[in-house]
Amino acid sequence: MIPEIFDVEDNHVVITPNCLLIPELKAIVDKYKDPIPALSFLHYLYCPKGPYCNVPEEDKEEILLQDYPGEYTLEDTEMLAAMEKLASFTMSPTYRYYLDNKFLLEKLGKFAREQPVTAGRDGNFAGMQSQIKSVGKTAQEFKQLEKMVREELDENKTRVRGDKRKAYDQ
Repeated sequence: MIPEIFDVEDNHVVITPNCLLIPELKAIVDKYKDPIPALSFLHYLYCPKGPYCNVPEEDKEEILLQDYPGEYTLEDTEMLAAMEKLASFTMSPTYRYYLDNKFLLEKLGKFAREQPVTAGRDGNFAGMQSQIKSVGKTAQEFKQLEKMVREELDENKTRVRGDKRKAYDQ
């Protein structure tokens, strides 16, 4: 799970000690006059349970860049290093497999939406019909994978009374 890199106190975003102690994130804080948009981008790019978790993976970076504009770019050395570090924190083999299959599921759906149905020997009608027949099993298996990922993420969460997370300073 991604380390907490900022918190909200008195309606203001505050950078946490995690952010200042991880060299790649500290470099973001040092590089930009206002690092909060870049840190917000990074946080939501890798947060497996955040508000952007259901955004199609191929669109996520573009959407986050629009929602959190700032002086940073995805070509900046510091951003690339921070992205690599945060990916290493969140990407277990199971989670990577989940993202790969989520991407594939999105691609199949997009293909089905955009391709005209054609009949005949060289048409795609039989393939589309086969996909419809297997959609329930595919959806059920993907839900099982999601459940596995959720359980894996919950195993890494420190539990306290009320099933809340501990603060970084506890």
